[in-house]
Order: sequence, then C-alpha cells, then structure tokens
Amino acid sequence: MSDGYKEGEFTLAEKVEIPSGLLNAIVAGYQIALSKTLGAGAAAMTQLLIKHIGDFLEEMLEEIGFEVHNIEDLSKDLPEAFKMLGISDNVEVETPSNGTSTGDKYIIKINDSIFKPVARLLHKKGIPFTLSPESFIAAAIVRKAIRKKKPDAQVRVKVHPQKTPDEPLVIEVIVR
Repeated sequence: MSDGYKEGEFTLAEKVEIPSGLLNAIVAGYQIALSKTLGAGAAAMTQLLIKHIGDFLEEMLEEIGFEVHNIEDLSKDLPEAFKMLGISDNVEVETPSNGTSTGDKYIIKINDSIFKPVARLLHKKGIPFTLSPESFIAAAIVRKAIRKKKPDAQVRVKVHPQKTPDEPLVIEVIVR
C-alpha cells in the first residue's frame, strides 16, 4: 500500500464497524479499572484527560474524515458532528451571546448517546461514569473552535455528574 501501511493493518480512516455493545463494554472496563484504582480521584483523572487529550483527539477526528478546523458555529456544528460520528442525534448547545470573551460559558447537553448503556450499567453498580467519551470529543471540538477565534484562550471543561443515566450529560465549557 502506498500510504506506508501493510495489508491487514488497520488505520483510523477505515470504516470498520463493531457492535455498540462491545464498544460500551470496553468503555465500562476502563471506567471500572479507573474507579477501582483511583477511587474518588477518578473524576480528577478524567479532568486531566480532557485537558490533555484535545490536540491528539483532534488529529484522530481529522484522520477519520471530520474536519475539526471547519467548525464555525458551535450551536449548529457540534450537534452535526455528534450525528455524523454516530454518537448522538440529540445534542443541544447553549452559546454565550457575546462571542469568546473571558468568562464566557458554553453548555452542551447530550440527551442520548451510544454510550448511554454503559452509563446505565455503571449506575446500577454504583460506579460514577466519569470517563465519558462524549466529553472528550465535545471538549476537543469546542476548544478548537474557540481557539480559532481567540488563540490564547484558556478553555476549562467540566462534566457535570449525572444523578441518573436518564438525565442528559451536561458539559460546561468556560473560556478564560
């Protein structure tokens, strides 16, 4: 193959489908391991991941064909991204009216997701679902869009814990 990969070697750009149940099992496994290893510190670890995975995740999204640098209007483009990626058809984004000023707050509500089954399973077992794949993806996309308009922006992402898995996942993004 001309792109440097050997036959039979997977790339991110390949369209390989795996059952969503298997994907949820993998995410649940990581969440359980994280919770058992770090206990209450699992939420802090998730915040570190959200903060540091953005650029890496952005590259991965672009490799699978989602052009993160084309994001213009978060209230329209973020829900479209989640739909295109097959994660959720029901995402709401509340954007501040004044652009990307210091202290601006974006609220993202993911009302349903392919990861909802893992949230339900973990809830039944009393394990907080802090390792939300939706939050990593939303954070990478929002950070890129904000920094496109304001390159020196400090972007803080907070995932609100769900009391029940039937609530929407709420992600708060604050620009500093």
